[in-house]
Amino acid sequence: MSQSYTSTLIRLLVSFALLLCLSLFLQVSAQAASDKIHYTPEQIRDLGFEIAHELRCPMSVNQNLFDSGAPIASELKGQIFLMLEQGESKAHIIDFLVQRYGEKIRYQPSFSGATAILWFGPIFLLIGIIGFAALLIREQRKTATTKANNHE
Repeated sequence: MSQSYTSTLIRLLVSFALLLCLSLFLQVSAQAASDKIHYTPEQIRDLGFEIAHELRCPMSVNQNLFDSGAPIASELKGQIFLMLEQGESKAHIIDFLVQRYGEKIRYQPSFSGATAILWFGPIFLLIGIIGFAALLIREQRKTATTKANNHE
């Protein structure tokens, strides 16, 4: 009798653990579903245009999604508006498109080790050019001074 009591107790504990896991899963799923944002039609339009202005068209050179007439731009704008209607946030939509097309879809690339040269490269190049020009001017002045002293 004690063996059947033990097996019944084990079954009861396993059932309780499964029920607990299921309730936690349902709670997390319900919370994830409630995280959706409910936009008004005006907010969808404004936010969709804002996102389309911030992202580069993968097919057109130096055009954002908003200005591009390429078929892929129309498809991506439709995807943006669909995701907004489904309650997705601006950050989630941009992250989704960056994962799909890479960092090059952003007009303003995020700062990372890979993009540091884009941010600091022009500054270092300018400093190098100014330093090289200063060095050339100094050498020319030395040469001119030396020639002037030799003529005297």
